[in-house]
Amino acid sequence: MKYNWLSLLAAGTMLPLAAVELPSIFTDNMVLQRDRAVPVWGTGRAGEAVSVQFAGQTVSTTAGKDGRWQVKLAPLAASSDGATLTVKGDNTLTRSNVLVGDVWLCAGQSNMQYGLQSITGSRKLIEAFPNPDIRLFQVPNVWSRTPQADVKAQWNLCSPQTLPRFSAVGYLVGRDLQSKLNVPIGLINISWGGCRIESMTAPESFAAVSVTQGVADEVAKQIADLKSKKDADLRKDKQRLPNVLFNAMVHPLTPFAVRGMLWYQGEDNHSEGMRYAEKLRALAHTWRTYFANPDMPIFIVQLPPWQYGREKSTLIPNFWAAQQHFAEHDSNAGFITTTDCGDPKDIHPRDKMPLARRLANLVLYKAYGIGSDAALAPTFRSARAEGSTFVVEFNQPNDLRTRDNEPVSHLMLAGEDGLFHPATGVVRDNKLFVTSPEVSAPVRLRFGWDKLANPNLVNRAGVPVAPFDTGFGTDK
Repeated sequence: MKYNWLSLLAAGTMLPLAAVELPSIFTDNMVLQRDRAVPVWGTGRAGEAVSVQFAGQTVSTTAGKDGRWQVKLAPLAASSDGATLTVKGDNTLTRSNVLVGDVWLCAGQSNMQYGLQSITGSRKLIEAFPNPDIRLFQVPNVWSRTPQADVKAQWNLCSPQTLPRFSAVGYLVGRDLQSKLNVPIGLINISWGGCRIESMTAPESFAAVSVTQGVADEVAKQIADLKSKKDADLRKDKQRLPNVLFNAMVHPLTPFAVRGMLWYQGEDNHSEGMRYAEKLRALAHTWRTYFANPDMPIFIVQLPPWQYGREKSTLIPNFWAAQQHFAEHDSNAGFITTTDCGDPKDIHPRDKMPLARRLANLVLYKAYGIGSDAALAPTFRSARAEGSTFVVEFNQPNDLRTRDNEPVSHLMLAGEDGLFHPATGVVRDNKLFVTSPEVSAPVRLRFGWDKLANPNLVNRAGVPVAPFDTGFGTDK
């Protein structure tokens, strides 16, 4: 059940019920979402008459008994001309230099949080001429046991002063979108290193999407543990607690109108395999519900390869499969492969440009119809044995090739005995033909199925083929 403002009042989280006020998501320099109804809300004196004026529209309402009020502006056309939003009650508030364009949520943990100042080539990017059509909203790292009504933040112009600590991936994607779409772009960064997916998910969403009993029990146990302890007894890394970042970092922004969401998270959940796909469904339900955007596009970044200590080499591939499974079973989601974007020695690869460019190309294609389906990762479709050769076909192959003109790498073939052996692969007519001298009757193939694998099989745009195991899910 969605929290209402009466429950927030009871929890002591509402703004004072006095003169009309706006939450911090409405400040100077903001970007309002184009082409859809735009909610504007706030608090005031019970019964206070409130009007909102913007772009030739005036919409009026009356604050309720709890002091809450909300209106909706009719869909707005994109505009780079700074305008003024005026809210009138017993007092008058103005928000200046407001643009209309597309607003994207940039969410996740440390690799989304990773600031532009820390990546390869950062100085040139930061010192580039400021783009007045990109605006930044940085949500601070805060947590709460209960849903909050506001957060201390503000919209900022994109400049050498504001860029260094802002999400590198978020900014680089936003920059490419702005360049291609030629409309203002608002970027809202909601990220905290080390956070778990449960921390950004509302508790009721797990029941709403009918997760398996194992996941439901796991989350219920986490919530019960949180409720049973005083703040002083909780773990220090609060970003790993259930719901607490949703309460403090997400809820205060809702139901702000947005275009979509970029999600780069999972390092802290990486050992969960297909359970993570269920948690992604719950996350999607939360954000789509609270941002009042049931078809909101969500784009997933698969985790780049990394050592992860002495863990089993197939643990991360199982996680990749979960990320892919969610994206392929949600008509408003997509994912990018990043097997060529990792650093075996650093869980935070410094070169974020290739990953961000690939993510931007996916967003442009799936959300805007710009580009081609070569932005999509080729994925496993089917396999069959032809004598001693294993033949694999793909979804959206788009001129498969190897980026180094060498035979296909990272192939392991097994027969009925289930023992895998190194194999050789070649591409012909968008099909992969695999053989191994050790396997005369192949039944199962693994491609890139290793936590450090960086296979050379790509499509014409250089997008890596998604790792796969033709027998995935059949092991006992």
